[in-house]
Amino acid sequence: MKKFYALILLCVVSSTACVDLEYDLSKVSTDDIAIGDESSQFEVPLLKVYISMDELNGTDGDAIDEIFNEADIWLPSQLDQDENGKYVLVQQLVENSEYVNQVLSALLDQMASDSEKLNQVASLLQEKYYAEFSSLLPGISAEEFKAEFIRQYTANETLRVLLNEKIEELARGYLTGLEVSLPSLTYSVDRIDLSDDVVDMLIENLDGKEVAEPKNTLHMAGTIDNRLPVSITASPVFTPTEVTFTTQIEANRDGNILPETRLFAEDLQTIVRGLTIEIVVNIDKYYPDKGFDRYPETSQPQLAINLHLIKRGALKFDL
Repeated sequence: MKKFYALILLCVVSSTACVDLEYDLSKVSTDDIAIGDESSQFEVPLLKVYISMDELNGTDGDAIDEIFNEADIWLPSQLDQDENGKYVLVQQLVENSEYVNQVLSALLDQMASDSEKLNQVASLLQEKYYAEFSSLLPGISAEEFKAEFIRQYTANETLRVLLNEKIEELARGYLTGLEVSLPSLTYSVDRIDLSDDVVDMLIENLDGKEVAEPKNTLHMAGTIDNRLPVSITASPVFTPTEVTFTTQIEANRDGNILPETRLFAEDLQTIVRGLTIEIVVNIDKYYPDKGFDRYPETSQPQLAINLHLIKRGALKFDL
């Protein structure tokens, strides 16, 4: 279980005023002082979570970039495209056989007309699947395999049909076996450096769950910077509270907006004492042309989660 320390930045605003000494202010009550009204909004930074490439692994421990390296070879260049580039729907690869058929048909068409794609596939077959072709290319050594495979695939149309059947079988097996859900990421958060006075001020006048149209509320909100070539659905759970949310995170985009999640007094009181964040990650789209980058330790992480509190309504506190 990984540990990190929350970073809190609080701004304290002080004011000065001229006082006429002829007035007796000793009997003025300083209890229940309020800043703002029901239309006011205040924000307080809460915590940041950084996720590196080394933390994003499949069930068997393979790094996420290694998992998709082979997928890059099996995927054709002809793919659907959106504003972020060409993509493949990972969930559909796993669950929709018709979708997989379309992808594999485009792969075989490209191999027949694109020597670079044929060379990539042949290299993969030589490295990983040489034994699978012993009956189709008998007597060919592993060292000779790539050149002979390309020669026969290009010149022998009859044999090409059989080679395509084996290629389709291998590609289908790999693509439909891609992991849609990565193992959960778990983080232990030590006590957040948010003073009891600030916590009391934030929760002093919160409307309860029973209020139909609450005016005084507290929400957790934030953003996620995603530098991965995959769009994901993330579902963080903040234990031991019941606070959770689910959000869509676009690939290669900073500032993905997290949904505002309402907190109550006991939620914030629990969170600042320390908690465990478990993040369930599901992969939606993969953009093969974007590629994965392994940043140095001193550079930016692959995912950066920035959380803050939003207090709506007046702030009340005792002086």
